[in-house]
Order: sequence, then structure tokens, then C-alpha cells
Amino acid sequence: MVDRAGMTRALAARTAPATRGSEQVRRLQTWLLGGLLALALMYTLYFARDILLPVCLAVLLALLLRPLVRLLHRLRLPEPLGAALVLLLALGALGAGAGSVADPAVGWVERAPQVMETLQVRMSGLERTLAPARQATERLQRMTRTEANQREVVMRGPALADIILGKAQNFVAQGLGVVALTYFFLAFGKQSLRAVLTSLPRRDDRLHVSDIVQTVQVNITAYLATITLINAVLALVTAGIMWMLGVPSPLLWGAMAGLFNFIPYLGPAATTLVLFAVGVVSFDNWTQSLLPALCFVAVTAVEGNFLTPMIVGRRLTLNPIFVFATVLFWGWLWGIAGALLAVPILAVTKILCDATPPLRTVGALLGGMPREGEVKPL
Repeated sequence: MVDRAGMTRALAARTAPATRGSEQVRRLQTWLLGGLLALALMYTLYFARDILLPVCLAVLLALLLRPLVRLLHRLRLPEPLGAALVLLLALGALGAGAGSVADPAVGWVERAPQVMETLQVRMSGLERTLAPARQATERLQRMTRTEANQREVVMRGPALADIILGKAQNFVAQGLGVVALTYFFLAFGKQSLRAVLTSLPRRDDRLHVSDIVQTVQVNITAYLATITLINAVLALVTAGIMWMLGVPSPLLWGAMAGLFNFIPYLGPAATTLVLFAVGVVSFDNWTQSLLPALCFVAVTAVEGNFLTPMIVGRRLTLNPIFVFATVLFWGWLWGIAGALLAVPILAVTKILCDATPPLRTVGALLGGMPREGEVKPL
């Protein structure tokens, strides 16, 4: 009598290694395809930044201004007219703020050579301290230099005026695109969302997409509004401290502090360096020279460690490691504008991961689990 059970076990034992090998191959192929997809996505984001960047900025501005448009709509004002009114008021406020600091900014730009010379004179003591290390480096370079790399190649690039003109034209074109897209998102975004939800065949899909969109809108809008208010207060406090310390152009440095603070970690660091340089060229003794930067560090320490986590953390908690890494990544990819968009992009990614069961582990890694009832998984 044939032992069928034994034959089955023997056949399973022979085919088990092949099955495990095929699963490992499939897993490796999945990882390789995922890596290629990530590289292709980064390539697309980099070379399509002139199109994607205005769209992302317009979406964030629309989320920030949407509550005002909704308020005007409750007052019986049509959304297209309310969007135009809100956008005009925002542009007017932005223009007034820029006009108040334009003259001091131009003055400091014109004084740039004098400022650099003053910094060089004031920092000469530090330069003398580092002179032996610099001389050793120069000797090492001379020793390793060959005749082939001693040849100098002079390349003529475009004039500085042409570069500035080209950048200005690109900035104006993208700014107009952001304004136009913001208006359309504010005026017709609700209708477009309703059309998308209507096109979904299943009721569960419509409810799920609606929950995700509502969660993104509520959290990102609250985050942007809160951060804008905190940075405005930081700008006023910084301007007041600079005025009390006798620093020239206090409004300019306050505006810079509030604007740079939208970029976590890197923005306050850049502001500290600028205020250090301003203090060095504005005062004669080192005590007064260091006070502007030290006072700003104290203010940002209170804001970053107590005020912002206490207010923002109740609604949106993000992992500081991923916040810093995201700022570096988007700053490298899209420049300063990318660094400004980094945290909202990370927050949207976390919300989408929390709403998708296979990605909930990634969402928890980005910033902790969502509160019960925040987003219903599909």
C-alpha cells in the first residue's frame, strides 16, 4: 500500500526551499521597484518644480484663507466674490508690510561692502587665532598641487544685472501664478471636491475620501493659522527687543525673524547669525554686539520649547527627527520655498498614512497615533 502521506511530506520538503527562494526574489523585486519609483518621483519633483511649487504654495494659501471665505459665504456673499475680496485684503496687507521694510532692506544691501569690511576688522582677532591652521592648509595645498591643475581657466558668465533681472522675472511670474491659483482654489475648490466625491461609485469610498479631505483641511488650516499668529507675535517681540537695544532698522529684523521662523530649526539659526552680524557692525564693544543674537536665542527658546508645542502639539504632533530631515530634503529639492512647505507636506503625509491601514505604522513613526475618531480607516 502506497504511503501517500509520506509522499506528500517528502514533496513538500523538496518544494519548500524553492518556495522560500521565490518569495525572497519577489520581495527583492518589490524593494527594487520601490527604489526606482522613489528616484523617478524625486526626478519629477525636481525638474517640475516651476509648475509644482506654485501649485503647492497656492494650496497652502487657500487653506489659510479658506475660513475667511467661508465666513463671508455665511454672510450671503458668493464664494468667487468673497475669494477675490479676501485675496485683495491679503495682498494689501502683504504689500503694506513689505513697503514698511523695503527702505531699510535696500539701505542694508547698499551698505553690504561696508558691513563686510567692518565684520572683517572686528573678527580680525579670531582670524589671527586661526591663522596657523590656515597657513598649514595652504602649505599642504601647495605641496599637493601639480602642474596640470595649476592652469587657470577663465570662464565668462552672465553679468550680475542679467542674473538679477532673470530671477526677478521668474519670481514675478511665479508670484502671479500663485495668486491666480489661490483665487481659483478659494472660489471653486469646494465645487471641484464635490464633483470628485460624486464621481466615486461606492458610498464608503465617498465617506472615506471626505473624512481624509476634512481632516487635512482642519488640521493644516489650524496649523497654518496658529503658526502664522505665533510668528507674527515673534516678529513684534523681536522688533521691540531690537528697538530697546538700539539696533538699527528694528522692524526689518522683526519681519525677518517672523518669516524665517516658518522654516523649523534652520530659520531661527539663520536669523541668529544675521543678528550677530548686525550687532557686530552696529556696536563697538562685544557685550552690546552679542546682545541682539542672545536675546533672540532666548525668545526662540521659549517659543520653540514651550509656546509652540503647547499650542500646536494638541492638534498635530510630528516627530522632530522627521521634521528636520524633511526640511533638509525639501530645501535641497526646491530651495527656500521647499523648506517653507516641508512641515505641511509632512503633516499631510502623516494624515494620509493614518487613514490607510497598511501605512499606519509609518504614520505612527512620523508623529504618533491619531486620536480616536480623527480619521476612519477604509
